[in-house]
Amino acid sequence: MKKESILSRQILTHMLLLTFIIIAIVILGTSLFYSFLIDYLPGGTSAANDDNMTLLDWMWILIASIISLAVSLFFTVKLSARILKPLNAVAYSLKQISQGNLSARAASSHSQLGEMNQLVNDFNEMAEKLQTLDTQRNLWNAAIAHELRTPVTILRGRLQGLVEGVFEPEPALFKNLLKQTEGLTNLIEDLRVVSSSGGAKYTLILSDVDLEATISNALDTFLPDFAAKKFKIITELQSQHSLCDPLRIIQCLTVLFDNALKYSVPQTLLIKNGIIGNDHFIIVQDEGPGIPEAFQRSLFQPFQRGEYAKSSHPEGWGLGLSVVQAIMRAHGGNVTYSLTPENGSTFKLSWPVQGVNRLN
Repeated sequence: MKKESILSRQILTHMLLLTFIIIAIVILGTSLFYSFLIDYLPGGTSAANDDNMTLLDWMWILIASIISLAVSLFFTVKLSARILKPLNAVAYSLKQISQGNLSARAASSHSQLGEMNQLVNDFNEMAEKLQTLDTQRNLWNAAIAHELRTPVTILRGRLQGLVEGVFEPEPALFKNLLKQTEGLTNLIEDLRVVSSSGGAKYTLILSDVDLEATISNALDTFLPDFAAKKFKIITELQSQHSLCDPLRIIQCLTVLFDNALKYSVPQTLLIKNGIIGNDHFIIVQDEGPGIPEAFQRSLFQPFQRGEYAKSSHPEGWGLGLSVVQAIMRAHGGNVTYSLTPENGSTFKLSWPVQGVNRLN
């Protein structure tokens, strides 16, 4: 791979080259001119010994100046073209983007100036990200509208039925309406968490907690459901103090436990915690079926659901795992997914160790 030249070095090289060429023209040209004048022209010797400027002297100065100017212009235009061509391409594309054409790209530069090539590449990369963000924004708006439409339509229909006397005001109906309202509340909260991940508006209430007690607290809520589906729960929990938001950690575990109830077929679940290096971790592992590799890249993106999830539980929103990722990133950590050799799913929550054993 050819190494790209640095712009400052290119300018310096061209200016030095220009200077040396002009000096060479002046010295060599003057020497040749007067050699020709002395040796071949009549009266050349006397002209050479004359201290006064002659017409020939002035002609030579004019010719040398014109040649030097031409050489200077040549190198200046050549260097300017190398610099201005990619800059003009970036400026034109930037104007197109400002007018709403996010598909505009600067023409690829093959200049020997490394900085110019890097500028064009960085600009095109920025434009690509802007277009991707705009596409994602449109998809988000469509997905949010789609998810909100169903519960709002149900609420409107039931309330209109009550007003028109179609439905009797019975406790069961009000309970159903309350359930729809709670569903809307949960959806709005999930959207707030996802959209605020990493932002200044999303805050955690940190405290020193024992992860063993926090995990057990989250698990106790699901034990009746796990027992009803005859799940085998394996726990490898240990006392472990951590600085975190316990309610948000429980929220993450709630999503993982709920997904295990819905999608895990071999009904065995392993839950353990510990410390690896400088990170706390909590692992929730089932025995399958695993998530296809092609879908794993978008697993934690909002409103993304695999075909198996859509067919087995079509009422889901596809926000749970994106909420988990947002919460873990707010903790300075992350959530990861991996397949076990037996095609099971392993979700790992991890975040930096802070204030470990401060209460001991």
